[in-house]
Amino acid sequence: MQTTSPIPDPLKEKKPSIWPFFVLGLLMIALFVGLNQWLVSGPATDTEPEEAARNELRIKNLAELRAENEKQLATYAWVDRNKGTVQIPIDQAMALVVPQLNSGAPRPAYPVVVPAPPAAPDAVPAAAPDAAPAAAPAAAPATPPASTPAAPLP
Repeated sequence: MQTTSPIPDPLKEKKPSIWPFFVLGLLMIALFVGLNQWLVSGPATDTEPEEAARNELRIKNLAELRAENEKQLATYAWVDRNKGTVQIPIDQAMALVVPQLNSGAPRPAYPVVVPAPPAAPDAVPAAAPDAAPAAAPAAAPATPPASTPAAPLP
């Protein structure tokens, strides 16, 4: 009896699955993200102890600046006594300026330039009926200039 080897059936063959690689890839991504978060948010140590002192100084300077600005906006003072220029509180300055601005018509804050209408390229100006005819162009000289040789006549 002759033994024949069975023909492999392509439908019954077991193909390697890609699921383990997919799961391994997801695990690697999760590991990378977790490690990255752990390294970035690691222990919060104060590496510069003088930073706290600088922050306190900045806050103090900002408070002084704001107090000085509030004082300037709320008090009267001389800006230039020789010229007669004074500083007045901002509320009073607005009370003086707003009625003055509301009394007039609105004006632009910049110069308004109205462009000239474009001239039609085909338009020819009409001559006035009593206008004198235009002079004819000057005739060419009868004899050529001395510097150019005269051409012989045929």
